[in-house]
Amino acid sequence: MRIVLVVLFSLQCRTLAEHQEGGKKEPEFQTPEYIIPCYKADPNLNKCLQRTFNHLRPYLVNGLTDLNVPSIDPFKLEKIIIENGQGPLKVKASFYNVTANGAQNYTVEKIEANVDNYVIEIGFKFPRMDIRGKYDVNGNVLLFPVRSKGDFWAIFLDIDAAAKIFGTEFVKDNVRYMKIDKMLVDFKLKKSRFRIRDIINHGNVIGEAMNNFLNTNSEEIINEMKPAARLSLARHFKSFLNSAFVQLPLKVWLPDA
Repeated sequence: MRIVLVVLFSLQCRTLAEHQEGGKKEPEFQTPEYIIPCYKADPNLNKCLQRTFNHLRPYLVNGLTDLNVPSIDPFKLEKIIIENGQGPLKVKASFYNVTANGAQNYTVEKIEANVDNYVIEIGFKFPRMDIRGKYDVNGNVLLFPVRSKGDFWAIFLDIDAAAKIFGTEFVKDNVRYMKIDKMLVDFKLKKSRFRIRDIINHGNVIGEAMNNFLNTNSEEIINEMKPAARLSLARHFKSFLNSAFVQLPLKVWLPDA
């Protein structure tokens, strides 16, 4: 009887040890078809990452359903607020319920990555973005008070954009991941066109004057919009990209060897 108890005890200890040892192992992950892995030691790592981001494009159009990542196009911004208290244009403008179409046509033209510190700089090009939403403007243009509210449309052409990602590594269930802590965005464009439907001054000379003013001074207006737009875009795409990064183990898309 004693021998039987010893044998049973030994088997139980062995089973427990195997279970604990197995718990230390990383779970297996299959590389999804939308990922081209890039090895950290690859001397052409930047080119590989560029190819990976461009390879992702058609999958981002439909969204990454296995990661619950929505489609990249259209993307929506809740609000952009611009306030300028200097010069001939003294206004506060709010743009909200903003919807942008055209992100799916991006091309990644350049990537510079410091993968040891998880800093990635990306250069994009977009041929066209169509944007619409609601607006509310209150202020003065020259010496004239301006009050305008309604719907707006904008077309931006030949857009060059840059993003800088600052990431950190974290471990969950013995698996290494990257998350984005900070993201910076900048952009410039060659052509733009604005159109508004002013529900306050609609159909009168003031409403048409606003449309003429927007298109005549589009470059200055875009420069005024830039700081707020950059913050809103960085916040949006940080959240968008993190929804994927925090679910994709590093060894799936950026293996050590």
